[in-house]
Amino acid sequence: MAKYTLRGSDALDQTIDEHLRRIAEVAAPHCRAGILLGGYGRGEGTPFINADGSQSPFNDYDLVVVVGRATSAARRVFQTLERQLSAELGIAVDLCPYSCAHLRKCAPSLLDYEMKHGHRVVWGRPDLLDGMPDFQVPLSEGTRLLLNRGKLLLDLQQRLENPAPLSEEERIRFIKFIHKVLLAFGDAALLAAGAYDLSYAVKKQRHPAIGPCPDRAFVVAGYRRAIELKEWGDYHALGDFDVAAEFEAVRGVFLRFLPWYRRQASGIEGSPLKNRLLNLKWSRRPNPEHPREKLYDAIVDLLQNKPGMPAERFYELQRRFS
Repeated sequence: MAKYTLRGSDALDQTIDEHLRRIAEVAAPHCRAGILLGGYGRGEGTPFINADGSQSPFNDYDLVVVVGRATSAARRVFQTLERQLSAELGIAVDLCPYSCAHLRKCAPSLLDYEMKHGHRVVWGRPDLLDGMPDFQVPLSEGTRLLLNRGKLLLDLQQRLENPAPLSEEERIRFIKFIHKVLLAFGDAALLAAGAYDLSYAVKKQRHPAIGPCPDRAFVVAGYRRAIELKEWGDYHALGDFDVAAEFEAVRGVFLRFLPWYRRQASGIEGSPLKNRLLNLKWSRRPNPEHPREKLYDAIVDLLQNKPGMPAERFYELQRRFS
């Protein structure tokens, strides 16, 4: 039996083992390997503490599935399998197709860095990733991470505009969203300080190395608190957590932190030629900047309810480019 969490029970690990066996049964006939990423892939996943004290899986199952060619047809197959497995297991299953060729020449990214250094091969050759290149995570990946977490804040903002009370399921999901943003602040600040590491055990030791940044005391304290919740997911102990008030506090920090971090990560993201081609496709303008640059501006405007890119367009482009 594998160990998927730092503090979870043997019963939880057995449940996750059973889930992964089922995922392999369904997905393995369509690919060469399945590689578990995320907290469970690193052995640092979250045990969700139920009201009766029992434990359940909480993180999504994020797997890279290695195929000969990552075609549109292959993606459609795995999207169908994702829906089937998510419904069957009662937890989100993400199956991201990667081609063998891409593994050998992947671009520097947080996802590929995690795949290289923090994975578990569920099925397929155990040495499949040995040929992946080694690289340092570029600072632009911190901006990309912040964009994705800003999207979670936008989700929450739009829900809070509805006066209906949050259900218990919504409340837990949005507490998770807020803590994901707190983790992103800390991860990005460690990247800026040249002290980033994949392991949260190491991050707990390094968080004092976070250098000057907006709201530093808030960032450091929030990072430590979010790591603790990630290690022991007792959301029922957060009965007095005011989702709306916490959202407002985190939103304010985000609006200061993202522009600051973008200045630390200045420089062209991607290649100018590829960026022009992407922009021609999506905006019909040969802009040399990556399309994500417009999304960084848009999320700041949207979180302040300023006119600009419509939320629907932001969500469409964020799904495509981040």
